[in-house]
Amino acid sequence: MFFPLRLRSHYSLMQGTASPAKLCRLAKKAGYSGLALTDLNNLYGLWSFLAACKKEGLRPVIGADIDDDGGHRLTALVENEKGYKNLCQLLTGKHLDTDFELVRECADHGEGLLFLSDNRTVLAGLQRAGLSVSADLGAQPDARASRLRSWARSRRIASLCTPAAVLGGPDEQQLFQLLRAIDEKKSLSQIRSRSSNCTAKYLEHPDVYADRFAIWPEVLKNSELLAARCRFRGPDFGIIMPPWRGRGESGTVLRRKAYEGAVNRYGEDLAEPVVERLEHELKVICKMAFASYFLVVRDIVHRLGTNGVRKKRRICGRGSGAASLVAYCLEITNVCPVKHNLYFERFLNPGRSDPPDIDIDFSWDERDHVLAEVLHDFNGHIAMVANHVCFQPKMAIRETARAHGLSSLEISTVTKRLPWYRGHGTSMAASVAHLPTMRGIDLSPPWPSIFKQAEQLVGVPRYLSVHPGGVVITPQPINHYVPVERAAKGVPIIHWEKDGTEEAGLVKIDLLGNRSLGVIRDGLGAVRGCGVEFDETNWQPEDDPATRVTVANGLTMGCFYIESPAMRLLQKKAAVGDFEQLVIQSSIIRPAANEFVREYVRRLHGGRYDQLHPLLTDVLDETYGLMVYQEDVSRVAVRLASFSHARADGLRKVLSKKDREMRLPDYRQEFFSGCRQNGIEQSVIEDLWRMILSFDGYSFCKPHSASYAKVSFQAAYLKCHFPAQFMAAVISNEGGFYSTFAYVSETRRLGLTIVPPCVNESTRKWSGEGSVVRVGLMALKGLSRGLVERVISCRLEGAYRNPADFFVRTSPSTDEVRALIHSGALDCVAGPLSRSQLLWECARLNSARAAERTTPLLGFSAPPPPELKDGVTRERLRREYAILGFLTSCHPVSLMPESILAGRVRAIDLEDHTSQKVRFVGWLITGKLVSTKNGEVMEFLTFEDETGLVETTFFPRTYQRYAHLLSSGRPYVLHGTIDRDFGAVSLVVNRVSLVRTT
Repeated sequence: MFFPLRLRSHYSLMQGTASPAKLCRLAKKAGYSGLALTDLNNLYGLWSFLAACKKEGLRPVIGADIDDDGGHRLTALVENEKGYKNLCQLLTGKHLDTDFELVRECADHGEGLLFLSDNRTVLAGLQRAGLSVSADLGAQPDARASRLRSWARSRRIASLCTPAAVLGGPDEQQLFQLLRAIDEKKSLSQIRSRSSNCTAKYLEHPDVYADRFAIWPEVLKNSELLAARCRFRGPDFGIIMPPWRGRGESGTVLRRKAYEGAVNRYGEDLAEPVVERLEHELKVICKMAFASYFLVVRDIVHRLGTNGVRKKRRICGRGSGAASLVAYCLEITNVCPVKHNLYFERFLNPGRSDPPDIDIDFSWDERDHVLAEVLHDFNGHIAMVANHVCFQPKMAIRETARAHGLSSLEISTVTKRLPWYRGHGTSMAASVAHLPTMRGIDLSPPWPSIFKQAEQLVGVPRYLSVHPGGVVITPQPINHYVPVERAAKGVPIIHWEKDGTEEAGLVKIDLLGNRSLGVIRDGLGAVRGCGVEFDETNWQPEDDPATRVTVANGLTMGCFYIESPAMRLLQKKAAVGDFEQLVIQSSIIRPAANEFVREYVRRLHGGRYDQLHPLLTDVLDETYGLMVYQEDVSRVAVRLASFSHARADGLRKVLSKKDREMRLPDYRQEFFSGCRQNGIEQSVIEDLWRMILSFDGYSFCKPHSASYAKVSFQAAYLKCHFPAQFMAAVISNEGGFYSTFAYVSETRRLGLTIVPPCVNESTRKWSGEGSVVRVGLMALKGLSRGLVERVISCRLEGAYRNPADFFVRTSPSTDEVRALIHSGALDCVAGPLSRSQLLWECARLNSARAAERTTPLLGFSAPPPPELKDGVTRERLRREYAILGFLTSCHPVSLMPESILAGRVRAIDLEDHTSQKVRFVGWLITGKLVSTKNGEVMEFLTFEDETGLVETTFFPRTYQRYAHLLSSGRPYVLHGTIDRDFGAVSLVVNRVSLVRTT
């Protein structure tokens, strides 16, 4: 029986078309007993391949095609565990060693590997090294194969045939050509005109190979004999913990550090619940050999400095790890699990077979430094987790159109109108054609062909990038476990993404960046800089009454996770503002749970309800009988369907997995069967399962939500009590849900005065004190970082006295001078000069420099400039807006003609017009596209005027009619009806017109 030993999947990036799962399905259908996946220079698809083989009942052979810069190529197949380790090292060398030479490296790392090649030089070199080699005749018994076979027989080297397949079938030839065109940045016509790279092989029926090689039957048998030697079925490391390098046994050290931290957190007299919880957790942690993991994470979070003192970093430990009291005592997390009843078993339980991880947020601008420290400390034993970037619809359309020869303008005309949403159950061409945003766009040929081909690209891996923060640290060198390469940004990355990493048992530590931590850091720094003493030791912002009112009123723009339109509306509807409710709200407001959000509010306000089953009373009592957190899924499955903790956690996890559609039916059957055996009525089981399915996609566990709520409350406290410093920090950290324009408007609504940038006063970042917020130099478009640094450093020698003094000391370019002048940054040195006269002075100075004059620099002793006025105020503001992207003195809506503003209802007054039709003039700042249960598209959009924000709803019919007009950063006239729901006001729009700005 022929065994196919050389197949590439789409993980041979841009050179293969089929997924490992498809290759396995085809092999099973054709009657093969197994197959070898040998992707080019990588093991990216290893875990997908092993899972697919298991599903199809196939025997996997693990390997890789490897080449070098000298044009040599071979296939390495793994015979045993030693061979797997050597293959990982070979592939690592291929990616990291600049002088990688194939035969030499295989001679050094060839034990446990079986090699195939069609290159005589490679075969001879490996044979001399005493390695197992076979001649690869390929898929055709042609003249080339005949010569190779004869040569191999003379050297006593076995010959075998391989499919050398890179396709999943003959129907993927066009997809292969498209991938090559994209990869080589050529057109499809150029690719097709070339005889090579135009066609590729696919796995055929075994009878085809039997017929072809009937003259050499031994080459078929040799493939099976070689495959039989490959007994390795995949890595089985168990759980690989990062190594603890400190003194003492890790469990003993962890216990001591945990109790020391508990005293710091709770005082000398530890309460009984704290001690009991600590003992329980330490027992589980040590039994599962996780002690070193906690200690390593602690050392990363609070690194020991050169002076022997640990650095205290501002962090947010989140995820399920925040349920651990040990983590809280080690100051890895900041939310007390005892006080907030956080479920430790969601993070770690004896039945859990997969490794959990701890997620740590650092300030976004400090995270790379932290990562660099960790990579240095564990050099050779550490790498970041990869991210397999696949073609998404918009990317696929753009690249396919480029391969068809369309210009960038033609492509962007279409792609800029494409939202993230794509219809289900219809072709891409049909979905795009029916999108409301595509009204008026020409989609005549070749667009239908482009959409058809692009649809095949969606989901195909394109390149490797870096996981947002996951790092893996191993006891042995990391390339003994997994191949390593270097990402474009310079950091080492393993070949697997997070799911593959988890499958392998490699424990991941997530080191992530969080802009809100930078906001809080800078806000507190500014507060202290103004002379206010602020002690964070016992800071409990969630207990501050004024902050609670701020949250209850939804006045949380800029406050991390609770600033989105949906969250602010929910806060207004809930109208409570306490910590526990904010934790619930942070979790329940997930995409698939819309129907339960309103029910939560109704129950919160005293609406009657019955638990779905009496056994759930103590399980879902704090969430009003609703499943809100990820662990609720697990707890319900344990309580009602008799799941084990490990199996229940598996159900929770599969809801967010890529392959959920394949695995979820098994869980559903088990859940329904378990509930029925426990006497649960069918209707109740159906309701429970519907609630479980609301965790589809992303959802949070309670510890994660509690950690986010803590940071959100800290931000809300600063906004409530120190608004100038807070808003300056929000804008300076360039993050959040909204644009700078929107945050500037919010700053003004808080009653603060915004003053323009100033070369004598502004720093790079925005600054705030009292009731004033000053624009930072970072806000000016076209201003280089070098000039900003010169402006600030030269100013240390003394304030700039006049324009000439500034120009000479800082040497700005002409475009930078224009930006400074139009933004108002040079008003402080202009004296009696208008901004137009400043421009004239700049031009004159440049002219003098060009002529290399030696006269005194153009100070104000020179002849005065001509009478140049700035023009009307509107023109001056237009120039300011072009440079800053906002106006410091007013909102653009207030400058509109009376003919547009007449008869409008301002945002601040909308609540007085409940159920009434109104006319509103507003600026579009953000939106969220969703689909209804029927698959129709609608959108929630946020507008603002000079008095406030307005949340609007564009139902499908209205959206269909007006979507092509809608674009952020523009003014509109909206007609609609005011809706009030639990005290929260929104505008249901039925008519829209664009305000033309001149």
